[in-house]
Amino acid sequence: MEVKEIDAGGHPVVLGRDALRALDRTLAHGGFSAAFILGDENTLRHCLPELLSQVPRLRDARSLVVPPGERSKDLSVSTDIWQHLAEEAADRHALLVCLGGGVVTDLGGFVAGTYKRGIRCVHVPTSLMGMVDAAIGGKTGVDLAGLKNMVGVFHDPLAVYLHLPFLKSLGKRELLNGLAEMIKHGLIRDADLWNAINGAALHDIDALSPLVVRSAAIKAEVVKADPREAGLRKVLNFGHTIGHGIEAHSWESPQRALLHGEAVAIGMVCEAWLSWRMDLLSREAYDSIAKQLLALYKPYQFDSGDDHRLVELMRNDKKNTGGQFRFTLLTAIGQAKVDVHVTAAQVQEALEHYRLLVRS
Repeated sequence: MEVKEIDAGGHPVVLGRDALRALDRTLAHGGFSAAFILGDENTLRHCLPELLSQVPRLRDARSLVVPPGERSKDLSVSTDIWQHLAEEAADRHALLVCLGGGVVTDLGGFVAGTYKRGIRCVHVPTSLMGMVDAAIGGKTGVDLAGLKNMVGVFHDPLAVYLHLPFLKSLGKRELLNGLAEMIKHGLIRDADLWNAINGAALHDIDALSPLVVRSAAIKAEVVKADPREAGLRKVLNFGHTIGHGIEAHSWESPQRALLHGEAVAIGMVCEAWLSWRMDLLSREAYDSIAKQLLALYKPYQFDSGDDHRLVELMRNDKKNTGGQFRFTLLTAIGQAKVDVHVTAAQVQEALEHYRLLVRS
């Protein structure tokens, strides 16, 4: 059986041609009373047939469907799933198989971690975002009043199973959504990965696959070393303090709602600029980062009148301490520094810089 495992500390990341067949073996020996498959309307349509063809022991599993998109990361949706599990008499030995992108694995992990004080789950990510980031590390969460991941628990899956052919079902926008996290992994830990992504043909899944594996391995290495985000794991937050604020703002605006990776890309431009302004990063490195990100991601339009609301949204970021912003910033391409104090005025300067960039 062609399978490789990456140790993410609390769980393995299983990949290779026979990754899904490895899941079938897990089901054979796991002692589960019942299995349920959670997915959104798209993943159940496009990916469930492939899952069932390679994992015969799931053919009798009940499917639970949620609408696609970030709005499913909501306590009301969680309640619906809890109630459905209860109606199906799911006990503490049940298994929840989360088949989908980051929304499904965040939501499913949260539901599994809280139903009857915790049942087992496995993640089968179907998006690039899920494969390289969201499904790995045991973080779960739902949004609250438009604020990202405000309610959640740490709940490790039994394993994460990466079936790379699922990537062929994705359009360009979804691929770019996940690519933002791959770029982040390169910027904080691996300059070679960042350089390789710069020259990658995104439409060639076979060529992209080894970069996906390396990116997933970086996420696994970090969470294994710091499973509860006491220190090192904070490096994964690069681009996310401003990115989460931009993402939440986009939900409130009449413009298109941004995908998570699109917002993080903007956050990385802003936070790389802050890294330079605070004498942590060279101007040459910043210029290279901004050039790459602005070439890949469409600009998001907002004006200075939005800055107050953006800063207000960022104040709810879980990484802040004592009411102060704590950022992860870059010291070089491939290296980062955590817990850097940044003022609201500096955040506004970074937002203004982004506006100037996209208008030029």
